Amino acid sequence: MRDRKAAVRYARALFEDARARQAVAEAAEDLALLNEVQRRSPDLVAFLGHPLVAAERKRELCREHLGSRLRPEQLSFLDLLVQRRRVDLLPEIAERFQQLVDDHQGLVRAGVWSAAPLTADETARLTQAIAEVFGGRPVIKMQVRPELIGGVTVRVRDSVLDGSVRTSLDMLAADLRAVSLDMAAFEDGPRTSDSAPDPRPEA
Repeated sequence: MRDRKAAVRYARALFEDARARQAVAEAAEDLALLNEVQRRSPDLVAFLGHPLVAAERKRELCREHLGSRLRPEQLSFLDLLVQRRRVDLLPEIAERFQQLVDDHQGLVRAGVWSAAPLTADETARLTQAIAEVFGGRPVIKMQVRPELIGGVTVRVRDSVLDGSVRTSLDMLAADLRAVSLDMAAFEDGPRTSDSAPDPRPEA
């Protein structure tokens, strides 16, 4: 949670600086590049985060490998992350930064998984529904997953709307298992004797 809050702070600081310079698109492009470098070069990230490597050596390495590919503002931002040993936060920072950009542009990114490709009419209705629920202009990324059996699953940031048949079946199976366990517990419950007591008084 602490690292997530730190990532949000870094992303917002970078975004506000870029917006003030009217360079949001350029900052997003550079941040995407940094995130890709981080993903493809874990050894470089480990080197930049190593406490025994001198800060100046880390700066030299950044300028040597990225100086010609990054704008000065984002290179300075990377330098800040290196100094504070926060390079590992780049994926989270990039994600949060993109969310700020989307909010700024009025966009809503949604991931949609379906058992079969959606028709044009289904896609249009789904797009309208997402716009009504979340506001903004939806940008949808579709993916087919036959294991869902039917229906669709929609993810927008931290919200997941699951209408797949697979999920319904899994939930039903869980309910049936719970009922079976309850019945087993009832049947195996304590008994005072092997037969029911005789209600008649003794002679």
